[in-house]
Amino acid sequence: MSKILGQAFAKLLKTTELLKPLNPGRRHASSFKTAIITEHAKPIEIVEKKQVKLKANQVRVQVSYCSLNSVDSHKFKQGGGELPFVPGYELSGEVSEVGREVGADQISVGEKVVGLSLENFGGLAEECVLDIDDVFRIPTEVTTKDAAVIAYGHSLALYTFSKLSKLKENEPVVITAGPAGLGLAAVDVAANIYKTQVIGVVDTEERGELVRERGAFTTVHFSPKLVKEILKKTENKGANVVYDAAGEPMMEHIGGCAAVGGKTFYASPFFHKTIPAPVPHTFSTIVSLKALRAQNRHLYKTVVNDTLELANESLIAAHISAEFSLEKINDALQFIEDRKCTGKVLIKVDE
Repeated sequence: MSKILGQAFAKLLKTTELLKPLNPGRRHASSFKTAIITEHAKPIEIVEKKQVKLKANQVRVQVSYCSLNSVDSHKFKQGGGELPFVPGYELSGEVSEVGREVGADQISVGEKVVGLSLENFGGLAEECVLDIDDVFRIPTEVTTKDAAVIAYGHSLALYTFSKLSKLKENEPVVITAGPAGLGLAAVDVAANIYKTQVIGVVDTEERGELVRERGAFTTVHFSPKLVKEILKKTENKGANVVYDAAGEPMMEHIGGCAAVGGKTFYASPFFHKTIPAPVPHTFSTIVSLKALRAQNRHLYKTVVNDTLELANESLIAAHISAEFSLEKINDALQFIEDRKCTGKVLIKVDE
């Protein structure tokens, strides 16, 4: 009798499970398309990957866009974790599923979000699983496309200028701006939020024109005479804040542009084999959003949310150099390698 009752109860449970309403926002495919690196310096492949089950504090995002820049390109070719490896860390899209411990006050299915997958990457795919602390609501006046290029570079610059230095209106700030988007984001924040006189250090006149359009007071071309040129533009004093977003080879010279007591911030550690010793009576450090996340999770989340709000108020803006589909990811990387980009390259995932 007990056996019959047990079988009946099991059948009832199964029927109840089948009758549960499906979550309308959830992606139900058992697999999804993703870009993957199987061997360094080889073309990225597009493959099908099995969907993984969410942990209690995770969020599944159906990816719309994922950004690329020269930092990514360098990492893809030189190393980016154990292989096989799914690249991409700055993405935007729509929440399709949440873990059981994620509350509605944190995030809900169907919301437009930006994600920073700084630990596990995985953004160049139709879906990406992130910790709840790495998912941020996109404000109403910010597009999903723009959010995918603002979240990282602008947040890193905002953190540096608001927490690690004391910028004053109209004071000179030196910022290197290479083909990646980090320097351009820093120029945007320093010039348009803090109203400083940005001296942009660039490698081409085309980039110099763009940097000036984004708010730089003036630009100089990178050369062995860089320090002399910067001193000439700062009454022979140098700048209290120097922000290096280009890495090698500029980093070998840029520290000499700092004033006595000034600080040099290195914002592109992927390019740093060794950090130059600071010029006497100056200071230098690496700045990293990933490190901030590990050291102070609350501050990390606050900085990213503040950055998105500044974009919502049109005080800062995204710059997209070019857009490619996921299937054209290798063309996008070649575009970057050929130094054709002037900022972030965007991959559109949801064709």
